[in-house]
Amino acid sequence: MNSLLTGSQALARGAIEAGVSLVCGYPGAPATAVVNAILNQTSPQEVRVEWTSNEKVALEMAFGASVGGTRSLLCIKSVGLNIALDPLMVINLSGCNAGLVILVGDDPGSWGSQNEQDSRALGMAADIPVLEPATVPDAQAAIRMAFALSEEWGLPVLVRVTRALTLAQEEAQPTPAAPSVGAPPAYRREPLRWVVLPINAVPYHDRLSERLDAIQSRFEGSALNGVTGNGRLGIAAAGFCYRKLVELFGDGTPPDLRILRLGTFHPLPVNRVTTFLREVEAVLVLEETAPLLERAVRSAAQAAALTLPVFGRDTAHVPRAGELFAPQLAAALNSLWPHLVLTTAGEAGRARPSREPLCEDCPYHSTFEALARLMDGSRDDFVVVGEPGCMVRSQLPPYELMDVKHSLGSSIGMAAGIALSETGKRVVTLCGDSAFLHSGLNGLVDAVRVGARMLLVILDNGTTALSGGQPHPASQTDARGSPRPAVDLAALAQAAGAQMVSAVNLDQGEEIGGILERGLDFDGVAVVIAHGRCPR
Repeated sequence: MNSLLTGSQALARGAIEAGVSLVCGYPGAPATAVVNAILNQTSPQEVRVEWTSNEKVALEMAFGASVGGTRSLLCIKSVGLNIALDPLMVINLSGCNAGLVILVGDDPGSWGSQNEQDSRALGMAADIPVLEPATVPDAQAAIRMAFALSEEWGLPVLVRVTRALTLAQEEAQPTPAAPSVGAPPAYRREPLRWVVLPINAVPYHDRLSERLDAIQSRFEGSALNGVTGNGRLGIAAAGFCYRKLVELFGDGTPPDLRILRLGTFHPLPVNRVTTFLREVEAVLVLEETAPLLERAVRSAAQAAALTLPVFGRDTAHVPRAGELFAPQLAAALNSLWPHLVLTTAGEAGRARPSREPLCEDCPYHSTFEALARLMDGSRDDFVVVGEPGCMVRSQLPPYELMDVKHSLGSSIGMAAGIALSETGKRVVTLCGDSAFLHSGLNGLVDAVRVGARMLLVILDNGTTALSGGQPHPASQTDARGSPRPAVDLAALAQAAGAQMVSAVNLDQGEEIGGILERGLDFDGVAVVIAHGRCPR
């Protein structure tokens, strides 16, 4: 009997089978589960795993390894691709050497993210190949294909997955003729090969377009795409939406329907899509989250002079926001083709980590309580700026502290701007240790430089706690738990120019209230580092 394999495990297997040697990333669901699976399936001698300070550094490290002849995998969540986009928009021009794959985990429905962005759009903006596996077995095959494509064409390849795929379970399939991979190409010095300048940017752009044209031809016959059913009513299902649709139907595709399973998103296999459109009278496009495929299908129909209607999120036949569950899929199909009579009952959500309270023995309690006491009776005189991470739970009762909160590492810069706006309010920033090292340090440098008056509280538990306890540069271990020197947060704050830097060890019962009060009264940038071990 075959054992069950999760999407995360399948993605990890695919990377290992493709000969990955270096995995870089920054923690964030659902990508962390793939890294954990790689750690569980390999030894340090087989695969080196590095959690870096942020996604930009992670991609640069993975690219450097590729240049040096090492197959590399970048694992990040959706918003992390925003941070990595700067180097990616040049790596696409220079190309890579050994296989370089970017695995991005998207979060339709924003169950654990500040937005529900669609990373396919950024893959298109970077003009690199984008794969979106539709099933757990496809996930394993897609990673292998991505490494092969990357090495053949000298381009980074993006594999976009969703939380639902990483959590899904299917029977593990034996790997056909266990793929044997040769040695990656070694570093070879060539004039200007890795140097992108104004003099070669346009020729490199032309080369990129030529490579994508060749890859598009390859995608026309890709095994990640396929058609089931032979009806006259069409459904084009992108990525894991296909698997959700199969589960909705249960006993098989209704006889009226023809379903296009699409696992290669960019460049789109236009001929295959057009052939499908010629075989149906109307088509419903199912995808998460932006209507990117819907618009591409409509464009393909227009180019082929086809007049069939194309439905989806743009036409509001599918909800324009949120993850698609069985009830939404059934409602969309019933609205177009009522004779299908699909049930709209079933699960339509999942738990949100940010709505769970802090652990009872979390060291952050004493910090939040002390801060709340100091603001008691004059709360309107303060503006509290927060971050993603465990401190988002400070927005829950009984604290309800945060007034402003956006993306990781942004709190210090935003707080400096509020301080400069002359609101007359006292500005407090709550920043996790991982967020501070991610990009908050840059904000602190500028906050000091512009003369902001603010209190920065760095909540230091020595780990990236909310995403599962992964290490960061101030942790004392690496991804596999081996000892590693830790960055000194206080020394960094002092080097940034903060005029008051105080550290409190909550594990040793040191009182934080008095130090927070001094920080609130300080005329400049005050930094209080509250250290306490994460109980989990």
